[in-house]
Amino acid sequence: MIPIKIMLVNYFCMLKFAKNFKGGNLKKLVILAVLTTMPVAFAQNKKGLIGKYVDKNEESYYGMSGCGLGSVLFGETENRGGQILSSTTNGFYSNNTFGMSSGTSNCVPDKSAKSAQVKRNMNMFISANKEALANDIVKQDGETITALGEIMGCTDSKYLGTKLQSRYNIIYSNNETSSVTDNMYDVVSKDGYLFENCKL
Repeated sequence: MIPIKIMLVNYFCMLKFAKNFKGGNLKKLVILAVLTTMPVAFAQNKKGLIGKYVDKNEESYYGMSGCGLGSVLFGETENRGGQILSSTTNGFYSNNTFGMSSGTSNCVPDKSAKSAQVKRNMNMFISANKEALANDIVKQDGETITALGEIMGCTDSKYLGTKLQSRYNIIYSNNETSSVTDNMYDVVSKDGYLFENCKL
């Protein structure tokens, strides 16, 4: 509802301006008003025009067009048309730099290909070793913690084990593999020492 209000306010402002506008280009002015507010309207939608909406907590891949307003409008898409429209939108509005510096328009560090790959590998490992990993975390040591540390690129598996053990209740608050992976990733990435020590 808010995007429609934004479009209407913009439309009426343009009409008010058009009354004083000489030259008979009212039609062009109205078209300009609609075109300038359409991206705002679609950006508020939970789904892009093409492809699916990607939540900031999900792993994603925006293809060659990258993050920016195009990724918000057209979502995660691999087809050529969606990529071209997304890239053109990003180029036309020149918003990639703003998105990267402000963390908006799906330009979130967690969306990097490397982080996404680490999370996928963690998810597969945790799925296959959930019970053994939980037991090793309680002990703060074990083969699964060492292997998990290697997947995450951590050089200090002893500290990793200690940190995971101290946050056991948070990590296993939901027993689903994806939740355990996300919680574990958050615990490691929010710890200053592990953030520097691991390659996330």
